[in-house]
Amino acid sequence: DCSVQSSCVSVEPLETPFGRKRQINQSACNKDFSCIKGFCPSFVTVSGALPRRAQAASTESLDSAAAGLPDPEVAEAVGGYNILVTGIGGTGVVTVGALLGMAAHLEGKGVTVLDFTGIAQKNGAVLSHIRIAPKPGDLHAVRIAAGGADLLLGADMVVAASPDALRKLNRGGTQAIVNSHLAPTADFTLNPDTDFHAGELRQLIRDGAGDNRTEFIDATGLATALMGDAIAANLFLLGHAYQRGALPVSGAAIDRAIELNGVAVAMNRRAFALGRLAAVDPDQVTKAARPALSMPVAVDKSLDDIIARRAGFLTDYQDAAYAAPYVAFVRLVEVAEQAKGKGRKGLAEAVAHNLFKLMAYKDEYEVARLYGHESFQGDLEKQFQGNLKLKFHLAPPLISRRDPDTGHLIKREYGAWVMTAFRLLARMKGLRGGAFDIFGRTEERRAERAAIPAYRATIETLLAELSPDNHALALQIANVPAQIRGFGHIKERSQKAAAAEQEQLLEAWRNPQSQPTAAE
Repeated sequence: DCSVQSSCVSVEPLETPFGRKRQINQSACNKDFSCIKGFCPSFVTVSGALPRRAQAASTESLDSAAAGLPDPEVAEAVGGYNILVTGIGGTGVVTVGALLGMAAHLEGKGVTVLDFTGIAQKNGAVLSHIRIAPKPGDLHAVRIAAGGADLLLGADMVVAASPDALRKLNRGGTQAIVNSHLAPTADFTLNPDTDFHAGELRQLIRDGAGDNRTEFIDATGLATALMGDAIAANLFLLGHAYQRGALPVSGAAIDRAIELNGVAVAMNRRAFALGRLAAVDPDQVTKAARPALSMPVAVDKSLDDIIARRAGFLTDYQDAAYAAPYVAFVRLVEVAEQAKGKGRKGLAEAVAHNLFKLMAYKDEYEVARLYGHESFQGDLEKQFQGNLKLKFHLAPPLISRRDPDTGHLIKREYGAWVMTAFRLLARMKGLRGGAFDIFGRTEERRAERAAIPAYRATIETLLAELSPDNHALALQIANVPAQIRGFGHIKERSQKAAAAEQEQLLEAWRNPQSQPTAAE
């Protein structure tokens, strides 16, 4: 968890086998580096490199195939053709409206473009109402009426499924072409547990436009993989819609509008062309992009899978002796839940997740191990190409100064030489928690170690009185550590909040007469 305390538009969710983390979207980053203020050791700045894109050899055939595509019949604009473009601020949504408006103007058609930008610079919703008719005099309103959209071009699925957007859809009459990539809203950086409900969002859009009129495509993933920049996603999506015959302007007019716009002309033309190809031959486009695409996250579906992955991690974290009690305790919970829960499930899984979280706290040895692990260099090489130069932003507790006003540690910038120190420190992880662990004497590290037996003791208390009636409450208590996030003063604050909530839940546990039963 990056512990970023701002609404930076480039902070996005990263789903991992160990839960949701956060990452920086290089395409959306405005390079003000405000995220570095986040108090954690995970920030590395990279210079001398460019975002990696698909190999030229694999994309040359795509360009050739796209160049040979036949132009589709343009959509009929008699009576006015209404396009609703939805997205978030800072990703070029307004540019799509401007390009379509210019394309219509070049063809002598009537056009109006009305943008509702909201808090566009803070990842807020953006809705562009674009109306195109054969002649300017054919248009008498700039807003799309309820149920009046002929095309929903959803550059962002969350906004496309918003009430304002759904009201414009007409089941069977609206064609919906939607980017399946889930971009974060402004709330995400402040609430990393935001649930995007992707399945529900898709169904809302399908219900509004009709199943056979709705299409989802990972425009962001494909455009980023093929061109190295997520900002190309909107032109990719526009090309897809054009090839579907869902636009009332010609490809030549759109191409000329891109040229007149004068911004990233080559990239936008190519994104438009590859979007067209994806509408005709999605397998070819996906195959070319696959090496640079993010692979699906492995999901641990069974308790055995959860335990096995985390036990392996704890062995690498410390050693097999450290992992063994973890496995034994989770199995103890599993047996007790089966015996006393009478069909209730989830407690053993909750303990498996939360005990692991407490045991795998990120101290100096672990930060060093993760940086020195081959996967760190591998991830850099997957995301960037060129001569990488790294700078690390850290606040080592034993040597860092404190802010005189807040008392918080002040981060400093360290060069690539620190990787040597990381590799040395990682080999010293056997000192963790022992007499020679100089890092383990800080108040933060002592609190982290103390939390492990305290959690086990709490769970043992729950198991002693577990029943079907109080199983749900036990599950809530077992999941309290999931709220603990961050590092340093950020983590201390979340620990206090978690402790307060646990005490409230334990009070309810101790006084069951005041709580409704499962049957109620």
